[in-house]
Amino acid sequence: MQSVRPSLPSWVISLVLHMALLIVLAVGLRWNTPQGAAVERAAEVGIVLRHTEAGEDYFEGEAGGADAHQTDAAESRGGPPIDDLLSDTPALDPTAALPEAFARLGPGDLEGGGIGTAQGAEEGPSRGLGPIGGKARTRLFGIEGEGSRFVYLFDRSGSMGWMNNRPLMAAAAQLLESLDQLDRSHQFQVIFYNHRNWIFSPKGESNRLFFATDRNKELAARFVRGITADGGTEHEGALRAAIALQPDVIFFLTDADEPRLWPNQLEQLRRRARGITIHAIEFGFGPQQNPRNFLVQLAEQNGGQHTYIDVSQFAPAP
Repeated sequence: MQSVRPSLPSWVISLVLHMALLIVLAVGLRWNTPQGAAVERAAEVGIVLRHTEAGEDYFEGEAGGADAHQTDAAESRGGPPIDDLLSDTPALDPTAALPEAFARLGPGDLEGGGIGTAQGAEEGPSRGLGPIGGKARTRLFGIEGEGSRFVYLFDRSGSMGWMNNRPLMAAAAQLLESLDQLDRSHQFQVIFYNHRNWIFSPKGESNRLFFATDRNKELAARFVRGITADGGTEHEGALRAAIALQPDVIFFLTDADEPRLWPNQLEQLRRRARGITIHAIEFGFGPQQNPRNFLVQLAEQNGGQHTYIDVSQFAPAP
């Protein structure tokens, strides 16, 4: 008996062959495409079908478009988005970290209300990055301060000009001697005050510290020698200005027991200082009258020392 084979319709055979051919073409295209790249199958009808390795299919013209999907794919692989790589932010200039060299030494006159205007201050070894050296020890009227950043806050009110300016001259001499004990890796600022502040600012910047280079010390000496005694006294604002510079040590010198700072003012200053050491040097005529005045308390509350100087013992000014 002759066996009869079931026959398939010709259209089924044709469909199977075409599907097999499409599968072979698709596999070939995938193997020939670089890893991570999207495969495009485009037709002349104006619609592009895209397929990514993440298994997402979309038609160009959908919200987001190809750029959005490239960004998503990059993020899924752990890389930065393209927009981040093409930032408009300019590159950092490494020369900005170099100290200014051979700057001209400008005039030492005092203008603009006693603020030093001499040009050519040096930045020191670590421009804008803070101190890089070890701690320094410097003395002022027998009080020793230790740190890398120092502020000298000195009274220049009218009473500092008594006895032919002996108190002011003695204070200036001690200040400059203390500065000489710092090296170029340490920083300093000098503030003289009466009813307002007169700040050493050779580059027009009064809210910063300067490195103790030889040039900056010379400019500071010019500033100090140009200060005269005049006006009243306002302690609190001057102390706040010194604290705002965030030094390690403040040398605070005044001959004014009035106007006194009250306990609530002292507490506010202590909170602002937050660990800054404040030493108090008190000038007076004759023996000390009040051994527990606000200057003594200010030093005690901020880890500093207090000393009393009888200005009547100063040698007569030449």
